[in-house]
Amino acid sequence: MKGVIYFTEIPEKYQKKNMEHMIGEKLLEEGLKKEYGKQLAFEPRAFGEHGKPFFTLQPKIHYNITHSGKFAACIFAGQEVGIDIQEHRNVKYERMLERMVPGEMILEILNSAHMEEEFFAQWVLREAYIKWTGEGFSKDLRKIPMDSGTSVLLKIGEGYSCAVWSADPMEIRWEHVEVQLP
Repeated sequence: MKGVIYFTEIPEKYQKKNMEHMIGEKLLEEGLKKEYGKQLAFEPRAFGEHGKPFFTLQPKIHYNITHSGKFAACIFAGQEVGIDIQEHRNVKYERMLERMVPGEMILEILNSAHMEEEFFAQWVLREAYIKWTGEGFSKDLRKIPMDSGTSVLLKIGEGYSCAVWSADPMEIRWEHVEVQLP
């Protein structure tokens, strides 16, 4: 199975201006045209029970969008898929871990020599999972079956974590896009 990630580094003039969603839509538009020869404007979309979007007339084209900090990405696949990017930033690690991972993992992560990397790896893995299944935050992140489906941690940039989750393993290709907004 193959997947392709269209990604961009958000131009500085658009950063922190709540334009990430529009940039994600541009990546969706570009990838849909290049990969499938389809025009986004002519592909109706609907939303699953917890808000996961899908193409109503293209059941074999699955996608998911993510953004954080200076990066935005859109993954396309022939199967349900979830992707998450997270910029590493100072957070209340212990408090967030209590809501994110099973209790036995909290001290393991907090005491790790690579605590920040392990924390953000768990963050993106768990968010990619709930995006893959379409459950969104209706799912208790601490109860995600980490042996369900397949996941992969990806490198996107220094100080960032990225993960993809799907039912079956995928060969992933990256496509960089320079996004221009009108």
